[in-house]
Formats: sequence, structure tokens, C-alpha cells
Amino acid sequence: MKKILFLLAVLAAFSLPAFALDENIPAAPAADKPAAAPAGKPADKPADKAAEPAVNGASDKQADTSAGKATEKSAEKLPAKPVLPPSTGQITFLTGEVEVLFFGKQKWEPAVAFQKLNQGDSIRTKKGKAELTFEDKSRVTLKENTSIDLTKLKDTELKGDTIIKLWLGKIRTKFTVSKELSTLQIHTKHVVAAVKGTDFITEANDIDSKVTVFEGIVSMADPLSGKELFIKAGDYATYMASIMGQSSPIPSDQRTKDAEGWDNKPFGEEAPAPQQKAPEAPAPSPEQKTQAPSEGGLDATFGAVSVDGKTYYMMSFGYDLALGKFGLGVDVRLLWNDDGIKQDDWNNLGKSLENMFKYVRYGKKGEDVYIKLGIMNDASIGHGFLVRRYSNVGIDVYTRRFGTEFDLDFGSFGLESITNDVAWERFGAGRVYMNLIPKFLQVGVTGVYDSNPAKDKLKAPGTPYNSADPQSAPLAVYGADAGIALINTDFLSVLVYGDWAKYKDHGEGMALPGVAGKLAMFDYRAEYRIMDADFLPNIFDQLYEDVRPVNFLNPVTYGNGQKKKGAYGELTCHFGTMLALTGAYEKFDAMNPYLRAEIVYKGNLIPKVSLAAVGFEQSNAGIVSLKDPSAVAYAKVGVDFAPGVVMVFIVKQTYDPMLDAFNRSTMMAMQLKL
Repeated sequence: MKKILFLLAVLAAFSLPAFALDENIPAAPAADKPAAAPAGKPADKPADKAAEPAVNGASDKQADTSAGKATEKSAEKLPAKPVLPPSTGQITFLTGEVEVLFFGKQKWEPAVAFQKLNQGDSIRTKKGKAELTFEDKSRVTLKENTSIDLTKLKDTELKGDTIIKLWLGKIRTKFTVSKELSTLQIHTKHVVAAVKGTDFITEANDIDSKVTVFEGIVSMADPLSGKELFIKAGDYATYMASIMGQSSPIPSDQRTKDAEGWDNKPFGEEAPAPQQKAPEAPAPSPEQKTQAPSEGGLDATFGAVSVDGKTYYMMSFGYDLALGKFGLGVDVRLLWNDDGIKQDDWNNLGKSLENMFKYVRYGKKGEDVYIKLGIMNDASIGHGFLVRRYSNVGIDVYTRRFGTEFDLDFGSFGLESITNDVAWERFGAGRVYMNLIPKFLQVGVTGVYDSNPAKDKLKAPGTPYNSADPQSAPLAVYGADAGIALINTDFLSVLVYGDWAKYKDHGEGMALPGVAGKLAMFDYRAEYRIMDADFLPNIFDQLYEDVRPVNFLNPVTYGNGQKKKGAYGELTCHFGTMLALTGAYEKFDAMNPYLRAEIVYKGNLIPKVSLAAVGFEQSNAGIVSLKDPSAVAYAKVGVDFAPGVVMVFIVKQTYDPMLDAFNRSTMMAMQLKL
């Protein structure tokens, strides 16, 4: 308890200078609001125009200054000009997961077809699409993973400007000129696109913005430099290109891609009339809500897989279903080789269900309620000091296991938990936290327990562990943490935190201070760590199920009995949504470093290759080598053979020094998206 109080006191001390320097720290954004909202919504939500004051009528003769005389008629008060409310918008097309945040509210709500939207409201799509139609028949269509604010709308006489803030994603706009030649402006983080009647696409992410014009002319301006570029129909320009004053013709193949997939009817066709009266904002009653259609993907896989050192031909049919907050993944697989069908996958009902089941979930990580049963590949708790990127199947792409993730967030306090297998009941981890100052100061306690880390493991070829082996003894660790969110904007976020933990019957360690967050295109994390020789941070990771049990007495890996002091750093650079580079490094006194490197590509820049990922991780990196028991290498490549047909190759590899051999999990398959 003393260590916990000390940790909290130190962290509080870190936060005091920030308060002393600036007593006007901005409030954190609403929990469900895009992080960018507080930084960009100034002042950029214009207030309604006030009524013009009455003016005094004056004499039609001016004062005679030469004579020094002035005559005035009695003041006549003219009637005040009426204040017109802004016009409204309506959701005229909806599919998948779409949410609305009404002005003045704090919580996002599911969107409903034909729902009214007003000035100041926000709408975002996740795995879904939406179309908004305004009173002047102008339309804005949102693709997946897009977030916008209706910053300003025309008044009810269809006069004035419309301003839409695009935080992230891709929208297509078809704007109708009103009788006062009002304009439409799309604001992104980088540019302002202004038009007077046109059809165009706007895209935005953390590092760039892009405008593609189909009809009319768009003015693309940089608010900082004041430079303006006019983009004509058939051209496009990025933010950097606009600064250079250059636009480019849309390539013919790109023109086809840009024009497809915006909705389920030709763009510009009138939306169907509602069959019932549209519910008024802010939220419809439960009986008026329409259920979002299911979404997901059906795929067929044909190829080969290596299981327990044997190679099998494989045929499988899988389906990922998402229905609102619910998700389900199934994968029916049949394996065979020259010896026949792999029978042990179908020995009994339980084994058959396990062979077909991938996961079932409710909600997503970070939401108020999140429950998942099945395979976990990247599960973390708290700041990740003990449990970071845990996988309950290790590197084996074939194994199925009924692990669980269960999170609850009640606002003032919450819970995070993980088990590796509900039937096996061997490993579990949990964290309880409390928000002492909402969205600013959080404290938590964590516990991790493995009842038998050596279960089903071999200590030498053909020699299993037994209950008398020290490595079979239960492994328990507990800890405490605290975090202070100093800044939380779309461009910059800063979380200062500290963690302390101790293994039962072994050492203790702490990360203090730690800092994590984002800066423009970079995600970062850095910690200063002080630990006993037999303390291991973030041991419960994607390799734990492969390398357990842990030998705390190994002097090569875990030091010479002296305290370890050093730093851990992690940095990810995002080049839009296409490329991400990640590197991590940890080094303690008199010890070999830990390192991790990964590069992930997703896009259409490389012909025929839609996905490529390569990664390497090694804990005891005195010499970087694949032939190290603490090293894992992995790669994945997806090659497009035809629309909806992808050849996928996956390989993961570790090294077993006892057998002097690599443990390799490989899969090569043809995936058909049906």
C-alpha cells in the first residue's frame, strides 16, 4: 500500500505544474466524441444571427456644418428583422453501423432512417454508410469510418452558407445552388473546399486531405498560407499539391473506383419517400428504431496448413457476421493428407463445435460493455505493463480456444478482464479502475494468475513437466497504476502514468514516469523502468503461450541478481491508412535489449498486392537472430487475382533450442469473398 500511495503522490506532483502554468486547461471531449472535436469546434460553431437592432430614421437633410445648425426629425423605429432558424437535414439512406451525436448531448446514439438533423449535430459511420439530404435537395454521402459535424446550415429561406467539418474519412457531396448563390464549405484539418453547385469527393486523415471533382469547380484553400487552387471537373488535388498550385487529371481506372460504392442506388437519384413520419431529433423512441442490416463477409478458403509438424490440404468456409453491437465468427474446416481426413477435429460434439467456432462478441474494446468469447490475438490490460498484446493461441494459426474478454465501464469506475480458456481455467487477468477526476485522473489495480504455467509443456523432448517441477507452481503477479490525461486533441494527446507490480515469490518493478499518446502521424510510448533481476514486464504477450513456463533464475536472460534500470520506447508512424511502421526497444543495465519491428501495408499502390506485413520480435537480443527461443518472426501477404479473389500466405516461426528446430505455422490459401 505504501508503494501505491508513493506512486500516486509522484504522479500528482507531475500534474501540479501543468495546473500552475495554465488554469484554463480545456475540458476533455465527450467519451464517444472523435478526439478531434474539442480542438476544432471553436468557435467554429457560429451562433444564430441576432436580430438587427432598430435604427433611427434621420432627416433627409444633413446638418448644415457651415452654419453650425442641425435639424432632426423625430426618430422613427423600423420593425426588427426576423431571425430565421437554420434549415434541417434528414438521413435518407442508411446501412450498417451509423451513430448520431445531437448538439448539447454527450452520448452517441444509433442513427435511424429518415431522422432529422440540425445545425450543431454530428454523425459518424463505422462499418456502415449514410446519406444526408438537406431542404435545398443538396446531398452528402458518408462512406465507412467517416465522422462529420454539421457546423452551419442555411436558414429556412435557403439563404446563407452550409459548413461541414470533416474530421476523418470520405464523403461525396452534390450541392444545389440556392436563390442567393450561397456556398457549401467542407472544412478538414488541412484545407477548406468551397463550391457553388458541384459534385465532388472529399477525403481526410491525420496527414493529408484530397478533393476529387466530378462536376463544376471547387476552390481548395489552405487557411494558414491563404493559397487557393481552383480544381475543375475531371481533376483532383491533395493538400500538398494545392500549396504548390497543382491539380492532376483523375486516372481513368481511379475515376471508375471513385464513382462506385457510394450507395445502393445511382448517385443523384431521388431518395425514396418515407413510409412513416420521420422522428424528430434528438432521439427516436425504441419502437421507432429500425434495425441496422447485418454485415460481414462470407469467404471460402482452399490451400494448405501445417499442424503439429504435418502438412494438410485444407478447405474451409467462414462467415463473419456483425449485427449492431453483436458479432460472430465461424469457420468450418476440413483437413486431409495422404493418410486421409484429420479425424480428431470431429471426434465428438464438443470438438466439432470448437473446430467451427472463432468468436462471438458484444460491443468493442473501449465501449461501456465489451464481451468476447473465442480467439484473442491482441488483448491488453491497463497501460500494458503486465498484459500487452496477449494471444491465447500463440503463433498457431490453426488452434481454437474459448478465451474471454470482459470489460465494463460505469463512468466513475470500471473493469477489464481476460481468461485464456473458460474450459481450461488456467490463466486469468483482471484490472479494476476508478476515475477520480473524470477524463483526467484514473487509478487502478491489476492481478494476473496462471495456475500451472508448465501444463502440457515438455521440459525436454518426450519429457513432460510434473507437479514437482518449480515451473509448474502457480504464477501470480499483482500491481497498481495511475494515469493523468494532460492533453487530448486530434493532433496531440499526452497521458502521463506510472505502474508498479510484484510477482509472488519473485521480484517487483515499476515504470515511472511513463508517457503515451499521439503527435500528428505518430503514436508514441516511453517509460523509465526500475526492476528487480527476477521481474519481467509485459510478459503476458503474443508469445507467452509458446514460451511458458518462465525460468526466473536464468542469469543470461534475467540479469545477475542486481536491480535493472533502463528505458522502454515504442513509436508507430502512420502514412495515411496505407502504411504503418512500428518499432519498440527496451534496454536495461548489463542486459541484452528487447526489440520489435513491424511494417504493415494496406492499399492499391503496389499492383495486385492489397496486403503485406512483416514483423520480428526478440526479448534477448544480444545478437539479433531467428535461432533464439525468445524470437518470433511473422509475415503475411495478400495478392489479388481477380475481384473478390485473394491469395493469402501466412507464416509464423519460433525456435526450440532443445530440438534445435524451428516451430513453424504456415498457411497458403485462396480466399473468395462471396
